[in-house]
Amino acid sequence: MAVVKLRQIDTMEVGDGPPSSDHHFTVAYDSVLQSRSRQLLDMAMIHENRGRPREFLPSHFFILTLLTALARRPLHATQIYATYCGLTSGQHERLGLDNLHYDQVTHFLDRVEELVQAGRIDIVDLMNGVFDWQVPKRSALSVSVDSTDYESWGRIQAYWAKGIDPAPTAHDEPEDPPAKRKSGRSLWPILRDDGRFQRTKDPDARDGHRSSHNNRSSGPFVGYDLNLAVNTRAFNSEHTVPNYIVGASLTPAGFHHGRAALPIIDHILAQGHTITDIPADRAYNSSVPKFWTGRLRELGIDPVFDLKITQRASRPGPIPGTVVIDGTLFTDALPRHLRSLPAHSSTPDAASHAELAKRYDERFNLYGYKPMTRANSKQRLRGPVRADRASSPIRCPNTPFSMRGSQDRPTTSCSEGCGCNGTVTLDDSYLPNIRQRHPYGTTKWLKDYHRGNAVESANSQLRGGQPFVRGYTRVFGLIKTAFLLGFTIFAHNHACIVNHYRLRREAVPAGFPIAHRPPTTQTTHTNVTLGSREPGPGG
Repeated sequence: MAVVKLRQIDTMEVGDGPPSSDHHFTVAYDSVLQSRSRQLLDMAMIHENRGRPREFLPSHFFILTLLTALARRPLHATQIYATYCGLTSGQHERLGLDNLHYDQVTHFLDRVEELVQAGRIDIVDLMNGVFDWQVPKRSALSVSVDSTDYESWGRIQAYWAKGIDPAPTAHDEPEDPPAKRKSGRSLWPILRDDGRFQRTKDPDARDGHRSSHNNRSSGPFVGYDLNLAVNTRAFNSEHTVPNYIVGASLTPAGFHHGRAALPIIDHILAQGHTITDIPADRAYNSSVPKFWTGRLRELGIDPVFDLKITQRASRPGPIPGTVVIDGTLFTDALPRHLRSLPAHSSTPDAASHAELAKRYDERFNLYGYKPMTRANSKQRLRGPVRADRASSPIRCPNTPFSMRGSQDRPTTSCSEGCGCNGTVTLDDSYLPNIRQRHPYGTTKWLKDYHRGNAVESANSQLRGGQPFVRGYTRVFGLIKTAFLLGFTIFAHNHACIVNHYRLRREAVPAGFPIAHRPPTTQTTHTNVTLGSREPGPGG
């Protein structure tokens, strides 16, 4: 007679798992009542289900997974099942689930994947619906955007050739040349339909390049890019804000940065929020305009960004007698020594940044075109010299009024037809990848752009608050991975919001949903109490 070898998870019983605090259970229970993703899955798995009534409901899975994430344990199916085994009798009664088997947890994830693949639920909506209710309703937001690496659980079957970048990020055109596979006996790597290699058993993981962090050197990896939009302090605001994650998406590593972030922006706007501006690094404004800067301006959002060396080149202006330098319009009378100032990235400390910013301020204040009115996606600009007054910052021989100004002001050597006192109206489509609301390099730009450090802080807190390393989720495929990471972001946001105000000895403002206790019944998607075993209409 064959001996059946039991898995360790099969021998676990109620009382064997790690305990969950009553506070965490209350947080998880209340959160599930407000979760949009739970409502979506209730609709698909309960109301639209025509099979046998489901015993393990979405609300059960959500509570157990939220408890696991809040306890900062890896989001494995075994850990989620162990959380159930560690509940107290009172928590079991409140959960409303008399019995659970490990395989029910894995089957639930399989079912979620099937629903997304069938097009019944959008993965971005599902992932964000786990945590987006934590954001105050209809907020006016400044968000900063960036991505962080998330390594696949699958073991690499075929490594890269030495000296070759496996993940070029210039994917502006969909007709990028596909990768080429060397002939050989091994089946790995597998060339997929997207023209990229699959190097692990994870079908959606791709090659990427990551920066160094946590004592790990930079280099190639196989996995995903977790794209984040993080709440950021408004420009010129003196009030600090919690850097919670407003939106997120998961894409194969090496995916186009702009195209990965745009679905997040669309999702945030669809929830009724308003986005005023988005600071982001140079990887985003290096895209063609339709994939970032142009699209944001169409949505009424101001992009804030740094410039690459190639973007800082001098180019002729839109009217005679003008020149565009660092994305800012100047009169051509701009002295040569002010045309090529050092980049802020070359300065070592804050004092050097401030000193360099003063030089940029001087350049713009004296010779730059100043913004006037804005309407219909067009910006009207005026030259530094006024033809009707003597208060111009510089004196130009072609404008007599300006020559009446103080002689300690710079005097140009303009010939006839200069651009010192011109006016021009520029459409948003004019040099969209280098023009921005504050002139590059100035003190205002420096304060504006460096608000984007909020997303770096969120990345660091996300990794520090959870065991966010390879194997944190032991599932294959983008759908399951993205879904589970939504719970990780929920735990991060909860700690971020609560700790932000606790450190300042303040109560969480009433605008945050976590400051309120929701009703004890589910929303309109189901008419049963949370944890009820009774199926909704249709089984």
